[in-house]
Amino acid sequence: MKEKLKELAGALLGYSVVAVVILAVIALIAVVSGSIMRLFGFEYESVWSIILFFIIVMIMGFPLEILSSALPAVFADLGRCTQRQAVALYVMMDTLFSAVAMAVADHFMDSVSASDLSILVISFLFAVTSIKDFKEKLGKDR
Repeated sequence: MKEKLKELAGALLGYSVVAVVILAVIALIAVVSGSIMRLFGFEYESVWSIILFFIIVMIMGFPLEILSSALPAVFADLGRCTQRQAVALYVMMDTLFSAVAMAVADHFMDSVSASDLSILVISFLFAVTSIKDFKEKLGKDR
């Protein structure tokens, strides 16, 4: 009985540590992104508002992220476009889908207000920073 409790406590502690680390990373990304967006007209009531905004954007954007990476990869695999064109399509789609997710989150959250320019800038920066991962995915598929 004590061994099971120790096992359970160890697992709970491990999951808690992982959850805290993930939340800290998300919070750091949210604060940095919010700071960049603030230069372009992003307003918020508290740091928690920024973190919540980006958590919502991540949840809403996940299915769109899958689509924005899969569709260009499929086109490249089928020979409908070159690898360079697939990367360009990926950047455009990822920017658009991230911007839509942010615009929807902005619309429903009263505690944040994001300008169209701030949404487009940060969406483009997110897309550009993930180009390397997309290229690696393209290389593995071939």
